Amino acid sequence: MTRQTIIYLSMALLSTACRMVAPSPQIQSGVLDLENFPIASGKAMALQGDWKFFPGQFNVPEGATPPTYLPVPALWNQVPLRSGIKDGKGYGTYVLDIRLPKENEIYSVYLPEVRTSFRLTAGNRCLVSGRPGQTKDTTIPSAQGQSFTITAKDHLQIRIEVSNFHHKEGGLPNAPVFGLAESVQNYILAQSTIDLALTGAIFMFGLYHFILFFYRNKQREAFYFGFFCLVFAARIPFVGSKTIYAVFPNIPWELVVYVEYASVFVLGILFLWFVDGLFPRFIDTKLILYFSAYVQFMLVYGLIIKPEVYTQFEVVFQVLGVVYAVFLGIRLYQMMVRGLPDSGIFFLGYVVLFIGFVYDVFLAYSGEGESTLSQIAVFLFFGVQSTIVTLRTARTFHKKVLLKEEFETINEQFILTNRLYAKFIPRDFLTHLGKESIEEVQLGDSSEREMTVMFADIWEYWDIIYSIPLENRMLFTNSYLGRIGPCVRKNNGFIDKYIGSAIMALFDGGIQNSIKAAEDIQWELEKYNERRRTFGYLPLHAGIGIHSGDTMLGILGEEERLESTVISDTVNLSSRIQGLTKKYGARILVSLTSLMLHEDLDTIPYRILDFVRVKGKQETVMIAEVLIPDIDIISNRKIENKERFEAAIFDYERADFISALEGFREVFANNPEDLAAQIYIERCEYYQTAGVGEDWDGVSAWEK
Repeated sequence: MTRQTIIYLSMALLSTACRMVAPSPQIQSGVLDLENFPIASGKAMALQGDWKFFPGQFNVPEGATPPTYLPVPALWNQVPLRSGIKDGKGYGTYVLDIRLPKENEIYSVYLPEVRTSFRLTAGNRCLVSGRPGQTKDTTIPSAQGQSFTITAKDHLQIRIEVSNFHHKEGGLPNAPVFGLAESVQNYILAQSTIDLALTGAIFMFGLYHFILFFYRNKQREAFYFGFFCLVFAARIPFVGSKTIYAVFPNIPWELVVYVEYASVFVLGILFLWFVDGLFPRFIDTKLILYFSAYVQFMLVYGLIIKPEVYTQFEVVFQVLGVVYAVFLGIRLYQMMVRGLPDSGIFFLGYVVLFIGFVYDVFLAYSGEGESTLSQIAVFLFFGVQSTIVTLRTARTFHKKVLLKEEFETINEQFILTNRLYAKFIPRDFLTHLGKESIEEVQLGDSSEREMTVMFADIWEYWDIIYSIPLENRMLFTNSYLGRIGPCVRKNNGFIDKYIGSAIMALFDGGIQNSIKAAEDIQWELEKYNERRRTFGYLPLHAGIGIHSGDTMLGILGEEERLESTVISDTVNLSSRIQGLTKKYGARILVSLTSLMLHEDLDTIPYRILDFVRVKGKQETVMIAEVLIPDIDIISNRKIENKERFEAAIFDYERADFISALEGFREVFANNPEDLAAQIYIERCEYYQTAGVGEDWDGVSAWEK
């Protein structure tokens, strides 16, 4: 698995977890009405709103009138007048009455950490994190979240007894999560999975930089960045969902808090040394040494005193952190202005990191709960660091190329011969095989890598070929292909094969390059059609299919006749997807799993088109149609009707053919040239009459 794949996977997990929990309906005066709420079809919900609060009371009597209501999530420190607790230290009871549907259901309640300790009671179930008490001596702190399941109907009361005497912040900084047992447990599992995935991914990233430093020990920045990654990976289980408790359930609360605070100082100094390694002598070394001494003092200071003391200075630490970050940003901006190599892209990555850091500081100060923004920002910054490593490697490679070109001037005839051969086997293909020239290629050479495969073909090709003289057929084909090749090359791809009028192109720079190449081909074809119309020729329409996955590049044949080729299911599926373009009247079709890897997906107009099973495949493939604004009126209307079309698609998948048919007819009425809408209308009309079985999955099988 490549580093880029690890980063994409981890970010996908982050976004998935964020979607698994949603705010509940409005909680008013400690009451939540879910009698008519569709809990069965919903996700886990965060119980946010005004809860009943009894300051300085445990064992609150049933039906007692609350003296106040407190927002959840919120800290007592932020609402001292309402909570009656000025400095965040004290105890009290939160109460929430939930009106439930009349049917018995199995529910779950999950409460993340509340800084020190809590006791959660619902129905006949009770769980404790630490031991809440009425004094410091009777309170045992813990940062572990807890959950349990309970069967309930009609009414459920949740009580949370909270005490805090060991931390500057008291209250409920995180809202409890409530819902059907399966939804809540899935949310908890996702949170734990995210932490494990982030820890593993960042650890591997750090290990990679240590290996890089081992082979290039002059690159000090690789060592410090690797150290930075390892510390960050070690910090993740101690923050957020506190997965460290899953491994060490009896870990001291003081150690958890210490690691959470101390790791921030260590990360700050390692980052400073990392910048010094990237841009030597641009930051005064004495300043770095002074800051290192300060960090060492804070680490020892945190071991000596108790958390209730040093957490009081959290705001001071946060302000100092912002000042430090602003100072470093100014220095990086000065580097960029002076034109230091790679300083521009590094400054951009630092700005993203700074925004994530400041946002999390704001949330910590306001007591509004946790955020994954800083973790996402760190991952984006990792991408910047990878780019810098790539750029520096590319410059080194460029120097080698210059030396190689100097050598090639002495062997001009060899170069000309090599270039001639390269027209038959693309140089990019040789690069992926690790070969410098065609003469190094041997039978059986191969390389396995993740790539994007694109097939493009003309729908009217054979109709035109059979209508023109034999001597003009090759001229017509080359005239079209001569316009496609540059579109592929300028987007970092290369054409591996010509199959009549069709091409198979490969891209190693991500799905975005192939999408851009496909759009360029369609625009180039529009220009070509304008010229054809002036001569009275029929316009051409190209269908393009794209899919990403593992591929095997290699050399096939026998000793006297070799050919470069690509063998993989990725190639076959891409070809099948291209074959569907004419059926749907689509210019560009992409497998949805590949399209989701696009780095700027929000900038690409697309619509989910179908769930298909192509010839030779058992698994289902979801395909999407990439739309090109303003290329023609049909595409513009497809973009305008995107939401209505996709809503009808999902009605169709649920076998709600009445609603789906209504949606597709509306789309078709607005755009009579939309073949996909017409296909779905015919399907819906058929299935309304014929019906579907219990194994209906909405998948369309295409044999060609």
